[in-house]
Amino acid sequence: MGALDRVQEDLARGEPWNARKRLGAVLEREPASQAALDLLAFACLAMDDPVGAGAAWFLTDRDESDPVVRDALAAFAASSDRSVVLARRLPMNAPSRAYPPRARERLALLESRIRAAGDDWEPPGEVHYVAQDGVDVEAFDEWTEPTVRDRSGIKLIAAVLVFAMLGGVTLATLLTVLF
Repeated sequence: MGALDRVQEDLARGEPWNARKRLGAVLEREPASQAALDLLAFACLAMDDPVGAGAAWFLTDRDESDPVVRDALAAFAASSDRSVVLARRLPMNAPSRAYPPRARERLALLESRIRAAGDDWEPPGEVHYVAQDGVDVEAFDEWTEPTVRDRSGIKLIAAVLVFAMLGGVTLATLLTVLF
């Protein structure tokens, strides 16, 4: 039985606080898990926390045409008149590109409001490269350096140690025979 199954059992037993605690652990391992964020929103609603539900659904692909989602998102938006405060309340632990398209749209709008207000906020895990003339900084997002596993140095050291041990044994044998 997985963690999300246990969360659903917690919710079915009427223990949303346990579900919320378990979901915190799930979101540490899988920060953009849509199932975990969705369940977190329901746990928040069960705890009479529509702001928390809206913050969780903000990061999902949930449609605002659902009245429950729309009301929770509205409660979240109304919880502060400062966009930077709203951003800091999000249960967000992954770069924005890890979230689905609708969530990325919401995040982009929130970030533009933050910048317009003169505040600074950067989503967790975002990587920004300094632009330089002639360098396509976007290309670095997909760039990874191949890992080279060269063990020749380790093999050389091991060979030297083996020869040293054999030499020591040989010397000890000679000294024993001679004396």
